Amino acid sequence: MNNNRLNNKKKGLSGLTAAACGLLLLCGCSDFLEPKPLSFYDPTTTFTTEAGLQATMAAADKQLRDIWINGESNALALEYRLSELAANGKTDESNPFCDINGTLTPTNMRDQTGWFWNDVYYSGIKFPNTILTYINGVEGLEEATKNAYIGRAYFHRAIRYLNLVFQFKDIPLLTKVISVPKQNYATTDRKAILDMITKDMEFAVEWVPEQKDMDMVGQVNKGACRQLLIKCYLATGQWEKAKEQADILIDKSGYELMKEPFFG
Repeated sequence: MNNNRLNNKKKGLSGLTAAACGLLLLCGCSDFLEPKPLSFYDPTTTFTTEAGLQATMAAADKQLRDIWINGESNALALEYRLSELAANGKTDESNPFCDINGTLTPTNMRDQTGWFWNDVYYSGIKFPNTILTYINGVEGLEEATKNAYIGRAYFHRAIRYLNLVFQFKDIPLLTKVISVPKQNYATTDRKAILDMITKDMEFAVEWVPEQKDMDMVGQVNKGACRQLLIKCYLATGQWEKAKEQADILIDKSGYELMKEPFFG
């Protein structure tokens, strides 16, 4: 009997000791188990700095490349990859853009091309809209710097919409960040979209600097903006303005027409 009582006391003491140790560990490690995050995404803070604008613009630049080429998948890529103007680059790979006629069918079109529309086009619209939505909250930007960001954002949005309206005509127009889920999208007349992006590109040509005045290569420059403005003028039937801008681009912007192949 005494042995049983002694054993029960030992078990009780062991249990209390274990519980106390557990409490000590929990108390002692509470700070360790709740570390402060090294970074936290919040649009109201992320996009209040120029670094946030730069990161968003870099994402837009990356998506721009994918309009023409994605990795190693395309030997021949066009602005209108999924239109009747598209051409096969090669047929010895499984990627749908290598053999458009053979791999894209009515039954698998969504699965094969969904990423293209989501990432290349509508993310390419979302990123510039993000910049345009938050840029007025970024303090310390000089007017020229701010307007250059706006001009580049206009370029990214305009090049997507120019292609989209010629493939689908009237489409939904998004000019700001969508902050809540939305399904009731309405289409906007193609002419209204073309008029808007033409004005946007006139602004971009005025404020985006020439490549020679930029620190980095690969960003949207004035020459790219002027070329897109020419397309907008042609799309809206403003022939003389298109010719005027083309003359400036060819004769006064430091460019020349290619006369020989890039590769011999």
